[in-house]
Amino acid sequence: MIYKFDSFINNRMKILLIIYKHQIKVGNISFCLLNQQEISDLVPCSKVVGNKIINELKKEGYLEMIRRKGRYVVSPKGMEIVNNLIL
Repeated sequence: MIYKFDSFINNRMKILLIIYKHQIKVGNISFCLLNQQEISDLVPCSKVVGNKIINELKKEGYLEMIRRKGRYVVSPKGMEIVNNLIL
């Protein structure tokens, strides 16, 4: 699937895709249960780098949080990027 092209994708996109791929749906909301360390381990990158990228993606509107600690949601803007990449 997507990960066979892993070497062509930068860490920002990897993090967005990891969060998207690891979402679960509860009611009408899909969110990722992974914490920052788990996301960073999957990239792979350090937690500091992963945290910086996650904060950038939130600031730019690609990710949202539904709770104070680590429940990441791919926003509609982020979904547009993911859908274009998958197609």
